Amino acid sequence: MAATVSTLTSNVTAPVNFVLMKGLLSAARKKLPFFNGSLPGSLEKSGGSMSVKWRRIENLTAATTALSEITGTAAAFLGRNAVQPTITDVTKAIAKYGNAILTTEEIDLFNVNSKAAQLMDTLGANAGESLNLLVESAISADVVAGMTRFANGSAGGAASVSTITREITLTDIKFMVNKLNRNSARVFTPVGYGSTNIGTSPVRSSYYGICHVDVEEDIRGLSGFIPVEQYGGYTETMPFEFGTVGGVRFCSTEIIPVSTNVTSSSATGWLRGAQSSGGTNADVYTTYIYGKEAFGTVGLGNMHATSSYEMYDPKTPPAVELIYHKPGSSGIYDMFNEMGSIAWKSWFAAKVLNTDWIGKIRSGSTNL
Repeated sequence: MAATVSTLTSNVTAPVNFVLMKGLLSAARKKLPFFNGSLPGSLEKSGGSMSVKWRRIENLTAATTALSEITGTAAAFLGRNAVQPTITDVTKAIAKYGNAILTTEEIDLFNVNSKAAQLMDTLGANAGESLNLLVESAISADVVAGMTRFANGSAGGAASVSTITREITLTDIKFMVNKLNRNSARVFTPVGYGSTNIGTSPVRSSYYGICHVDVEEDIRGLSGFIPVEQYGGYTETMPFEFGTVGGVRFCSTEIIPVSTNVTSSSATGWLRGAQSSGGTNADVYTTYIYGKEAFGTVGLGNMHATSSYEMYDPKTPPAVELIYHKPGSSGIYDMFNEMGSIAWKSWFAAKVLNTDWIGKIRSGSTNL
């Protein structure tokens, strides 16, 4: 099997005949929020299993019948009955993921600074983005139909993706928050009562929300929206949080996949994707709203991050193994000590743990 090699003549050219500025140009630093609020777990190495199990004891039915006085001959349990608790198990098989770069000895021999270390940073950032996308994909697949809303501005919502006609609205957010409240979902943050500082605002206890950066601008325009600048000074906030509305603290990211040109309604001329296709097809975005313990992530022998972070942030990377083989470490397969490799590897699983505590809103986004 052949693999592409990073060489001086193609990918990482030697800086001869150029004035080399100190440092490298910065690559895009995407926001990676999908470990935020995740219930972390770790699968033990050499434990004999590639599957993980979460267990929940469900609430008992309320006991509303009075216990009568005990009379007559004493018997086992004195005539009382016991109930059998319901136990719910959620399982998921972990899988192995990774990426690699093959290099030649010329990359380090003819470059001023060590490119191997810089390429390792790039692979670490790639690992973070990859695992965040895997979390997004897993929870998107696990969200049930009853916890999915399609935006069209009406109380009932649209019937499917193809009939979405609106950007996200306050009604959509209220619908999802009400769903979580009816299902007794647990909020992440308590009530914030404000402070004595001028310009601060109280905020209600809240769930977490993750949206695309395009949808962020629509959420900012909703009635009752409070920007994070008005409450972040007196209450804890999550990384990339931009504000709250309707009982949801929102952060945004550019990595959520966008479904392009998928609606069929003609009432979408102001939405992204519609103007370029004759006002008949708009792009569709996904916004997640969820409570505590709605989903979990598991690594092998180590737990993944539990909060948002940015690519290249050294403080909160996911649990991955970075592997560097110098030229000359491949034995007879590298007879002249010319080939090296840099890679990341991670065992990983993500799973919705309670389908009643997480939902998604499918909507368009205003074409700015």
